[in-house]
Amino acid sequence: MDDPRLTARLSISTPAGLGALLPESDAGALTHVDDRRVSAQLVEQARILSLMYDIGKELTSILDLEALLRAIGDHVKRLVDHDLFNVMLLNEEIQRLEHRLTLQYDERINLRRTLALGEGLCGTAALERRPVRVGSVSSDPRYILCDGGLGVQSELVVPLIVKDRLLGVLDFESLHPDAFTQEHEQVLATLASTVAIAMENALLYDQLRRAERRRGEDLEQAREVQRLLLPKETPQIPGAEIAVLYIPAQELGGDFFDFLPYGDGRMAIAVGDVAGKGPAAALLASMGVGILREHAGHHPSPPAEMLADLNGHLQTAGSAGRFIALVLGVYDSATRELCLASAGFPHPILVRDNMATPVLVGGVPLGLLSSSSYEPVRLHLQPGDVVVFCSDGIHEQTNYVEEEFGVARLATQLAAMCQQATAGRIAADIVKAIDLHAGGGAAARGFTDDRTIVVLRVTGASS
Repeated sequence: MDDPRLTARLSISTPAGLGALLPESDAGALTHVDDRRVSAQLVEQARILSLMYDIGKELTSILDLEALLRAIGDHVKRLVDHDLFNVMLLNEEIQRLEHRLTLQYDERINLRRTLALGEGLCGTAALERRPVRVGSVSSDPRYILCDGGLGVQSELVVPLIVKDRLLGVLDFESLHPDAFTQEHEQVLATLASTVAIAMENALLYDQLRRAERRRGEDLEQAREVQRLLLPKETPQIPGAEIAVLYIPAQELGGDFFDFLPYGDGRMAIAVGDVAGKGPAAALLASMGVGILREHAGHHPSPPAEMLADLNGHLQTAGSAGRFIALVLGVYDSATRELCLASAGFPHPILVRDNMATPVLVGGVPLGLLSSSSYEPVRLHLQPGDVVVFCSDGIHEQTNYVEEEFGVARLATQLAAMCQQATAGRIAADIVKAIDLHAGGGAAARGFTDDRTIVVLRVTGASS
């Protein structure tokens, strides 16, 4: 059963979320080998798990697209042996796959050919959104010989997909027949999910960096890229409802939010605000969202630990003196517990029995200090409870005499707003209250900061 071409096999379910990659048939066979072999296999499995975790951690910290492509090419050889490796990315405008990286015997070559979805083995994997593995390409009518592919006998293609969006494919080719096994396919499919997240982040970064160079004429393009970071819809949570209102300022800001499945019926709510404005702030927001999504998808941890880990990532990647204020809450629909941790974000407000109280949870903003720790706060919510998250664009909105709206005023108004109101109505009423406080002059002057409101309302029995 052992294949010398496979660097290792992974069968341990871990916080990294890599899953069990060892087929059940192999798992059963392990019961028949001696303890020494079992121990050696477990050590090797742990090694490959550690290797894939390290690869994922490094890739999601790389924002430059070319640097990311080079790193991917360097790392895949450590997992699966091959002779030719391609990264093809989808050009969404023309719906064709384009070569972005081709390595032949570890040497980079330039290929210009593009493939339509469904064309060739790469196009098939992209169209069907599943791995395609062929042991003898000469007998497969879908195979297309490309420059540099002379002598190729077997091929494995794995799609790059993030949040149901196709980014491209990873293509592995070998001069040997049947070079790739089911185990290779499982290992590379797992790696591809991390690569896709890193690739999406790098692509967004690349777009935003170009927008910064053309700030004057391309500000609207940068806004569109920023909007791509935000969820298009709110999640469905058993026994609760959630609503969000995001109103960007005239100048490109740094507010962001996300909803992340956390496993076991839990949902993470993240609301953040990057210090400063302009494309540089949006760039850092894209970086924060990308790292947060990768961590939540592969190795979710309690909110306080997650913030500490994110802080370390930002320190490693460098944030050019900027920092991120972020609140992260994980809601368990079965127990109605909301676990919160905050890195310098305005206090959430809990509304219960017509009383609104700020939740005193805080910490140092992300990226400000090299080592920061965070303390969690747990709320055991009841039906009718409402938790409101607002960025500082809400609290700091001023009127004609430069008087801020403030947390106290918001809490007072929330106590009246939340009686029998839906989450969406509460969010809309907050905006109305802010506009009333600011007066007509605020609209004429243009808001100087993003406004972000997320409302979580417990509606009934837990699931």
